[in-house]
Amino acid sequence: MALKVKPKRYGPVFVIFDGGAALRYASSAGADSSPYPPAGSPVETMLAALGACIVRSLEWTAGRQKLQLPPFQVRVAGVGAPELPGRLETAEVTVICRLSDDAALAGQIVAQVKSACTVSNSMNSVVTVRLDEG
Repeated sequence: MALKVKPKRYGPVFVIFDGGAALRYASSAGADSSPYPPAGSPVETMLAALGACIVRSLEWTAGRQKLQLPPFQVRVAGVGAPELPGRLETAEVTVICRLSDDAALAGQIVAQVKSACTVSNSMNSVVTVRLDEG
């Protein structure tokens, strides 16, 4: 019989892409950003890694479509599993940006991003990626 625990929420962690090679991180929307992931917990570090991988996967996928990405943010949050052992049950990644004027193309890119992200493919939890065109 599995021991039940109250699911804990982690994050959000924001990963900021400004068009350059370096990414920036923040622990809340509008907060000062840093070149380093938040140091709150190892789970937040994992969420930052997931967000960074999604950003790089977006760059790769958009490049294959010859689409120049505007600056954008990725918001990553997670919920712990309700039973032990401790792990994330779900992680939600939100790409905050209007990727393209072509909504179908933007949706296609976001759909491809999760399968291109090594970090999300390595996690033993449900990971969803969605687009918020603000």
